[in-house]
Amino acid sequence: MNKIKILKIIIGMLSILVLIGGGFWAFMLFFGGRALGGITIVIEEFVAQSSVLMLGLCIAVTLLLMKLLASRRVDHPKQYYAIIFIGLTISGLNAASLLATPYTIINANQEFDDAFGLNWENSIPSNIRNYFLPTPYFFSSHFLSIPEREFTVETDVLFYTGENISLYFDVYTPVKPASQLPGNGSIIINLHPGAWMSGGKGTWNMISTSKYLAGQGYVVFDIEYGLIDWFEYGAEAPDTPEYVMGNFTIEDQVRHIGIFTNRCASEFAATYGGNLDSVYYMGRSAGAHLAGVGGLGYNYDFHNTTFNPNMTVKGIIPLYPPSAAPELLLKENKTKNPDLYNAYDLVHLADNQDPPVLIFQGTSDGQVWIEEVEELEENLEAKGVDCCLLKFPFA
Repeated sequence: MNKIKILKIIIGMLSILVLIGGGFWAFMLFFGGRALGGITIVIEEFVAQSSVLMLGLCIAVTLLLMKLLASRRVDHPKQYYAIIFIGLTISGLNAASLLATPYTIINANQEFDDAFGLNWENSIPSNIRNYFLPTPYFFSSHFLSIPEREFTVETDVLFYTGENISLYFDVYTPVKPASQLPGNGSIIINLHPGAWMSGGKGTWNMISTSKYLAGQGYVVFDIEYGLIDWFEYGAEAPDTPEYVMGNFTIEDQVRHIGIFTNRCASEFAATYGGNLDSVYYMGRSAGAHLAGVGGLGYNYDFHNTTFNPNMTVKGIIPLYPPSAAPELLLKENKTKNPDLYNAYDLVHLADNQDPPVLIFQGTSDGQVWIEEVEELEENLEAKGVDCCLLKFPFA
């Protein structure tokens, strides 16, 4: 067997392995981690965003197999066309999230129409509209970050020490005067994910989004909060700092966020040019739940001394939010202390005085199920809260 033939066999086997991986990727796109559980719930976080790359790989190896098996097309046509059919099918399935983009855009527009009326776009001044992205979707965003305007970032600013922990934040600010930009210095408090027990600011907390928003005139505070000791409850995520770990509960985490709001109102807003009359909470997963508690609970009696009253909350942006706190992460369960449980239940916190909520949710999410988030939207709207749910198929 000559070297050329050996090389072709190796390339062919690697190509088939890529297609097998592409088949698994396609399965995860359609059914998510909820179908298999276990480690697939972690894997699913990377599937939708890399499906376009997998699509390209599958098309490439399918074409490569067509070239390698060209001699079999006459003598073994069934084998030849079967492999080609499988390759193209797997490629097509991995294109599902890309092909669903028009639906996502249409659904988003409908949600905004329902929440803010049919003429909401006309209320946006033209000088602000000029700063918007020209289209809702860029194919290049799969490989490159969102286009950014000039911004600055200051990292590792201390805002709390105590309870054997230290809490820091990173802050992203515009270079151009915020008054000349759409954000006008509005403050965004960005809360990281990690199941309330891991994760951290920075790398794992939407850095590209924070940069983009800062360039648009927002002052983004990417903050830490005390994490529940992962040895007892779960597995540690990458880049989880040891100095935030402790014997905490979700009540403590919300208290830490409240401490930041007090420091922000008294000091940080002035230092970094933030507008206290326009504050937004944003977060992913566990951070989305905490953002909801901050944004919906700031005027709730249970939290009346937690969050600074000199901040005016204008909106909440939760990405795949749990609607309530897991009982085992509270000091007492729902049966023993229903008032405590309700104080961390987003629907119970909501009333018609609360700001609008913009939810982002993937339909294949195995950790926060789409049905739960749809119910959350319905319940918030029933409480009189303007709510938009942006659904992302196969994510």
